[in-house]
Amino acid sequence: MPIIQRPYVPPGDQPPHEDSYVNPGDIPALSVNTAPAPAAAPVEAPSSLDPITFYSDSFHIFSSLYSAVLFFGEQVEEREPILRARIKVSPQMMKAIAVLSAKHVREYEEAVGPIPLPEQVYAAWEIETDGHAH
Repeated sequence: MPIIQRPYVPPGDQPPHEDSYVNPGDIPALSVNTAPAPAAAPVEAPSSLDPITFYSDSFHIFSSLYSAVLFFGEQVEEREPILRARIKVSPQMMKAIAVLSAKHVREYEEAVGPIPLPEQVYAAWEIETDGHAH
């Protein structure tokens, strides 16, 4: 099976609507039970401050003059990627992320070796490589 490498791109290159996004950290609603609960230690819901951990193999940035939105998704077979997180940042934070990410990639490649990316990744994001545009 060929590997399909596509970045997460919202339909029409627009950010998803609020009602289409489900926070991966939300707890599903508990079913209503009319029977009295047994005496036990109360079950605590995770704090909204608990970090959410997920895998992402799909990414998109939507930016404007005053902010950027980072979309992290997960590719699922032949369907559109599932949106896992949407993170809003300032342009300054976006640049800090880019600088720190470049540092970590450089250090990884110095220690382990080059990380190749398929040409279609550069083409999908319209990034120039080797002096030519895609």
